[in-house]
Amino acid sequence: MLVSDLFSAEFPAGNAAAAMSYVEDPVNGKPIPLHILWDSNALRSPKLEDVDRYAGELMKKYPRSSFPELLEHPYNGPDAFTTWARESYAIAADWAYKGVETRPDPDLGQDTDRLIKNMVKYILDGVAPVDEAPKLPEGYWEKLQVTSAQRITLAGYRIADLILAAADNIEKQRAFMTR
Repeated sequence: MLVSDLFSAEFPAGNAAAAMSYVEDPVNGKPIPLHILWDSNALRSPKLEDVDRYAGELMKKYPRSSFPELLEHPYNGPDAFTTWARESYAIAADWAYKGVETRPDPDLGQDTDRLIKNMVKYILDGVAPVDEAPKLPEGYWEKLQVTSAQRITLAGYRIADLILAAADNIEKQRAFMTR
């Protein structure tokens, strides 16, 4: 679900949720799409043991009780997804895009297929269509790491709640059918 997109003089048709907005990666100094920076900042390893370890670390650092959102907005059907998207939109609108200078994909405003190829090339090979990109504002990287770790953890708890609710429904249906 797309929750935000930046529209500006530089991006009159939007920046594809920051997929075409490049910044300097604070980890390696190379250009990275702002969207991918957000998606990959917490853990850059696809190894299951690393993911499992990191999930455990997040649950220790951010226990379920640290999220008032889980009490204030429990899963209540399809409307919950709208609430969750609004939370993410507020983060994007309040600070994720504010004060962040980016370099657009040079093919912006041209052939959509070319833009998609640029993104795929970045994802598969780590090759950006720009040689340089602006640095993030002071303190942004640190705030991004905390915010995304909290959002990842909150999402994990919410997904677990959805799975448990679905399992409860299956059990209720099974009990009803076997009467």
